[in-house]
Amino acid sequence: MSETTTSAWTRRIFEPSAPALRLALVRVVVVAYALVALVVIGTELPRLLDQPASRFAAVGAMTLHGPPTAAAAWSVYGVTLLAGLGALVGWRYRYCAPSFALGLLWVASLRHSWGHVGHGEHLLVLHVLVLAASPAADTCRLDGRRVDAGDTARYGWPLRVMAVVTVLTYVLAGWAKLRFGAEAWLGGDAVRLQVAFDAARKARLGVDVPWLAAKLVPHAWAFVPLSWLTLAVELGAPLALLGPAAARRWSLAAWTMHVGIALVMGIAFAYPLTGVAFLALLRPERGLARLSRRRRRRRRRHPLVSGTRSSYRGGT
Repeated sequence: MSETTTSAWTRRIFEPSAPALRLALVRVVVVAYALVALVVIGTELPRLLDQPASRFAAVGAMTLHGPPTAAAAWSVYGVTLLAGLGALVGWRYRYCAPSFALGLLWVASLRHSWGHVGHGEHLLVLHVLVLAASPAADTCRLDGRRVDAGDTARYGWPLRVMAVVTVLTYVLAGWAKLRFGAEAWLGGDAVRLQVAFDAARKARLGVDVPWLAAKLVPHAWAFVPLSWLTLAVELGAPLALLGPAAARRWSLAAWTMHVGIALVMGIAFAYPLTGVAFLALLRPERGLARLSRRRRRRRRRHPLVSGTRSSYRGGT
């Protein structure tokens, strides 16, 4: 490998730069997703708050205190929702974004303390926390003001931190598989037993069993390549930090893995399935620019008529 190539890779990894628009677009999409998730949590709050305190097992932010009262929970929820709307449009971002991030952490911790297990929420909350500490509202904001600073590390580092957090979650998942059952995972038995157990549980509860699960479980050999591919995606996640092309390929591979999980087990991890979880690894402003160019070309092909002449003149 030449010295020039090594230097280029070093700059990509340790001297990240990005335009303000890229960070702002990631902010808009991630916060919008978080707000939708928050609304979904809000529909579950009445049921959660009606449970007896004996079922409350504090995790996350809830370890700072016991189960909150309904009034306190709804107050924090309401403030978090309003702060999230402010962060979405970039209004008083230095106040709204941290308030939203901490409120989301609190609400998600409350939900998990009542027994809910949502792995996708962990990564979402971490992403929102990073965005809250970044200048993600220098453009794409309600007042229309923008900072045109070009590609700088000021906007590149928050995205790099989000990317590293994403990569670490997958690496830790792969490491845990090898640490607590390497032989079973490499042989495919762990995946097969997990799929079979999940299918049996769904059947007992009267829930539809995924079609692919019923077809695959009798064939033990099919789970060997599935296991290896899963481990390759998870342990190979650091490759996504090597450059834009590697990031696109790994993101597609990880998204495909989640599609497979949804088809085989009927478990949909919405955050990665929507692609939002991988946005910090990509260059969304380029997709936006392509859409703008297509719209301009379409307008040139089909120009709008600026006005029409009336066939009636003088009221006749």
